Formats: sequence, structure tokens, C-alpha cells
Amino acid sequence: MRHSVRGKSGMTGTSGGRIPPWSRMFAGCLLVLLLLASPGLGRAAEDPAPSNAVPTVAEERLAFQAEMEVLQQKDGEAEGKKPQKKLLAIPFPFYNATIGPGVGVGFIAQGYLQPQAITVGAALMGAGSYSIFFKELNYQFPWWKRVILEPDVYVGKYDQIKSYTGSTNTNFVGQRAGSNESSQENYRRTDVSDQWINMVTKFLLPIGQGKDRVFPKLVLDRGLFVSGDTGGDVWNPFKSGRTYLEVVPFERRQGLLDNFPHSKTAGIDIGLRYENTDFRGNPTKGSMQRVWFIRDWGALDSTAPYSVYGAEFAKYFSIGPSDRARQRTFALDIWTVNCPTWDDSSTVNGVDNTFHRPPGYKGGSLGGLSRLRAYDATRYNDQAAILYTLEYRYLLNWNPLKDVTMGGKLDVQWFELVPFAEVGRVAPSWNIEALHKRMKNDVGVGLRAMVNNITIRIDVAYGTEGYNTQMFVGHPFPVF
Repeated sequence: MRHSVRGKSGMTGTSGGRIPPWSRMFAGCLLVLLLLASPGLGRAAEDPAPSNAVPTVAEERLAFQAEMEVLQQKDGEAEGKKPQKKLLAIPFPFYNATIGPGVGVGFIAQGYLQPQAITVGAALMGAGSYSIFFKELNYQFPWWKRVILEPDVYVGKYDQIKSYTGSTNTNFVGQRAGSNESSQENYRRTDVSDQWINMVTKFLLPIGQGKDRVFPKLVLDRGLFVSGDTGGDVWNPFKSGRTYLEVVPFERRQGLLDNFPHSKTAGIDIGLRYENTDFRGNPTKGSMQRVWFIRDWGALDSTAPYSVYGAEFAKYFSIGPSDRARQRTFALDIWTVNCPTWDDSSTVNGVDNTFHRPPGYKGGSLGGLSRLRAYDATRYNDQAAILYTLEYRYLLNWNPLKDVTMGGKLDVQWFELVPFAEVGRVAPSWNIEALHKRMKNDVGVGLRAMVNNITIRIDVAYGTEGYNTQMFVGHPFPVF
């Protein structure tokens, strides 16, 4: 879903050697093509009736910014009218400097299983590589409407990814790859097969504005919030916004094909989220808070047991429209994690002194899709991490694709320019002083669009190790 392009200071722009996570490239290619689509490019179907173990392939739990809300557009369908089913399928080519050319196909289906439900899928094939991905969004449990199911499944195989893990690189004796002071060149490459399943389950607590309605009813004007029973005016979970208990049983297995250790993790991710914004798809006021705990007990043939806990806070400040902008918003995010079992060890599956550490995508890592976007995925990883992000979201009056509809299947609601800055670091312990010394940083700018109520983005960021271009679905924070 992500496409990454690297460059160096003092060099002309060149394509990087790092292969981006295939699953992220899917959504990026698919939905950017939705953005650029014309009737000649795609077919719109008619509505029928541990840190020392494995290279990291994905930075964090896959998440789409598709909206759950029941929407009533100012210029759309009247309230009470049966929602229209939509199915959009698009084949697309792609090219990566390391992999070479390839082809893929993606689809988005809306309203088939339930009126608010969205199904997303993609398949991609290149020279020696392939991937298949599926995710269901906003599906209500039939007998308990407060339970929302959003499972995702992925299977893939790909060549020669970069991994900033381990301390066995003979060119960097005594240096652990991925630490805050580690060299950019301290990595290894390997071919990887990867499979995962995340059974994302969310329970809406009967408090605040979630007491009477599971999905908020909104009035939007071309993707911009006008009114609705959401939140953002006051901070009080019992009066404003919606609070979710999130439970995610997960399993993921990575098989390395170049004589490196294989990895498997299986456990549960439990979190509590207070969503108190006006419109989750593109907030202009309010805040979001989330705390979570991840545990792998070492069962089901896991590589090692581990625990991780974390917290995130996002705040939005509206400064209103201008002559050229429909809306201007400052967005601030603070994110931190810690692994309290990092230095624990035991004999696991016959291997002595196995550290109880998570793979990079489950622990304290920076770099890649959403955190320190100028750096490679999990470029920095350690026991603890912290990151501060500030974005200025400038929603344009200009929309050159507002009349491109593909027979009513495509709706490009807005474009947005987003300058941003990030600063953070990883550390061998969660210590407030250590986490604020010799911090890494980057600056960048993004172009974002809302397509069929889904936000897509292309962000270009520059840091001390060069630049990266990130393509994905949804804003970089918070991750849903």
C-alpha cells in the first residue's frame, strides 16, 4: 500500500533500494488510482440487485480510514432513502526500482453486506513476488449492534527487504541496528514470506453520544463537516464523543528464505479509545485519546513472549476558512510506547536466552508510513519510543476532479495541502530525559484527497538521511 522513493542530500532524486511493505502499496496504488481515475482507466461494475529475529515488513497494524458514519450529504440522497450499493474494480500497473514492473487489481465494495459496511481487497504480482489482501470495515455483529467487526487477512511473498535489526553485522561491531545512534547502513536483506490475520473487534460503550446511536449521523458538504451528533465541543466522555473498547486477537508469521530465523507472533491487543472529534474522516476540532496493551504469551509456537503498552493523544484546532481554503486546521499528535519485558529472557522452543521482545511493527519503532516519514520503515527501533507531530491541514477550494464520477461510482470530495514536521526518538528504556536528547526529525508536505469518504495521501518528507515519499490511506494519525 505504500510506495517509497529515497533520495540523498547532494544527489539527484533516485529510486531507493528498499522494497516497501506490499500490503501498504496495495491501498496506495488502488486509491490513488481512484483519485486519478477516468472512465477509460477502470471499470465500475453495475449495482446488482522480536527485535533480533525478523525483518519488518509492515510498520503497524494495517488500518483504513474508511468512515463508519451514516452520511447525509447536503447535495446527496435524502434521509431515509435506501443507501446505494457501489462496486469499483480497477486493474493497475506499478513499477519499483528493485522489483521491476508488475500488475495488480483492487476493488472497493460499499453497502453489500450491510448499508454502512465496506469491503476492500487487492492482489498484486511482480517478478518473484505476490500479495493478496482483504479487509472488512464497519460490519456490525448481527445480534449485538454495539460490536463492530473489522477483520483483515494478508498473504504475500517478496524479495530482498531491508531490516534494521540485530547486532551481528560484522561491519558494525558492537552496534545494534535500529538504535538511536546506529548507522543508516547497518541493515540486512532477505527474501520473506508473510501471512497475518487480525480479528479487529470494537465495542462501543453506552456513554456520551454513543449511548443512543452506534454510528453518528452527519451532515457533510462535499466531505466537510457541517453538523451531526459527534463531539469536539467539550471534553467529557459521558456527554460528548464516543468511547470504544478495542480487542484484537492477532497472529502473524514471517518466513525468511535466506537462512535467517523465522518469526511468529500470536496474542491479543486490548485498547480503550475516546473519539471526541467532529468528523473522524478529517477532524477540524476536538481530540482523540487511546491507551493500549499488547501481549504475546509465547503460546501457539510464538518466537518469544512479550508485552507492550502505549498511549496516544491527538488534538485539532480550527482556524476556519479563507479566500482559497474551505477549512484550515492545526493537528497535533503525541505518541509513545514501551516494552517492559525487553530485557527479560528465557528458553523458548529450545533456544536459550531468547529475549522477550516484540517484532518492530508491534513495538517502539519510528520510520516509514506514519512516524518519521522521511526514514525507512522501522529505521529506529528499541524498547521505548516517543514522537511529536504537527500538521497544518489546508483544505483547498480547488477540486479539478469534482465532476469525474465514473457513472456515480466515484466521488472526489476535496483536496488538501498539508505541511508537517515530526520529532522523536527511540531509547533503551522509557526515560523522559533520555527520550528528549538527540532526537530525530523531519519536515515535509503532503497532498491529500477524500475519495468516496476515504482519505488518501501522498506525503514527501526530508530528514538527515534523505527523503521518502509515502502513499497510503488515511491521515498518519491517529491509526484506526
